[in-house]
Amino acid sequence: MRIERLIVTLSLLLATAVFITPVTLLAQNKTTTPGAEAQVRDAIRNYDEALRKGDAAAVQAFWAEEYTFINPRGERLTRADRIKNVKSGQTAFNSLEHVPQEDEIRIYGNGDVAVYTTLLQIAGQYGGEKEQGSFWGTVIWIRRGGRWQQISSQVTPVLGH
Repeated sequence: MRIERLIVTLSLLLATAVFITPVTLLAQNKTTTPGAEAQVRDAIRNYDEALRKGDAAAVQAFWAEEYTFINPRGERLTRADRIKNVKSGQTAFNSLEHVPQEDEIRIYGNGDVAVYTTLLQIAGQYGGEKEQGSFWGTVIWIRRGGRWQQISSQVTPVLGH
């Protein structure tokens, strides 16, 4: 009987977490979006500028210590891998542009987490391999110590573009 009671209790707790947490996050999203979204957009703009210039010192400040990147070939890179690639010129861009009508920023929690999705037009290289075309990008940003940093990002080729 105790095990059945425990299973019922755990099931209720799980159901509560599944259904209430997203509603809570959405409610918080409405109150924090304008300021946080503007800050994330500024961070994106500054990050892109540093990446276009190949400024490794500036770019690495946008990557949290635990940062992970999945490149267009499906390879998983650490922060250290990315820093090395930018410093060596293995990652460099002739052009890097966002398609504004495809940009979306969603703010979560207390306004300290953002998920950014975008359509990118890229000409350049990742890890020494040429890349050119349209790519979907997803970046998870977190605000720590008053600044926004990426904890994870992924770039995926758009087929047929």
